[in-house]
Amino acid sequence: MIRVPLAPLLLTGLALAAAPLAAPLQAQAPTLQPEQVSCVPNNANGLIHATVQPEVGGAETRLYFRWDDHGEFYYVVMQAAGGGTYWVTPPKPTDENHRIEYYTAVVGPDGKVIGESAHLTAPVTDDCKVELDEQQLGMAENLIVGETVDDQRNNPVLGFLCDGIISRIGPDNVLRADEICRRCIVAWWDKPQALVPAAVLLGGGTTLTKIEASPSRP
Repeated sequence: MIRVPLAPLLLTGLALAAAPLAAPLQAQAPTLQPEQVSCVPNNANGLIHATVQPEVGGAETRLYFRWDDHGEFYYVVMQAAGGGTYWVTPPKPTDENHRIEYYTAVVGPDGKVIGESAHLTAPVTDDCKVELDEQQLGMAENLIVGETVDDQRNNPVLGFLCDGIISRIGPDNVLRADEICRRCIVAWWDKPQALVPAAVLLGGGTTLTKIEASPSRP
């Protein structure tokens, strides 16, 4: 009678049992497909959609963007629209920015990238027309921009306007007020003459009131 050691058989059996479980885990890496937009409006917010399949619980979907071939990427968190679809309104490009580069990524709670899309580019044009609904306008006016390197802190978002940016998230994942854009607003407010929105609506449109500087006293 030939005796076969049980330990190797048990180890082999456990490995075979674990193999079917490992395969589904590896297969869960999401596939991301950002929308190839034809253009992005100059000095205005664009609108970019993306799909993620399968979705990953507890993770967030980000749009990474930058002025094409200029500096490091920034990001904004995309909004879920159901069925694995997402959207976001990136910041407004400056006059000098003629093309943006972007891609999407799914990032886990630990900050690690779970899945990433291919990189795309889109031209920035004066005649690009993008219509935003109320929810999208609300996001465009309250943007939180994420930074990917320490050098981006306390510096403007390269190639994009301050308009609409209220906060920044550093690479350390700490949310901070955007002091750079706040200084720009204060400097603009301190000009001798400024056009500021008045809380008056006439015929459905917001009027602008000129604020004149008080004459200096002798």
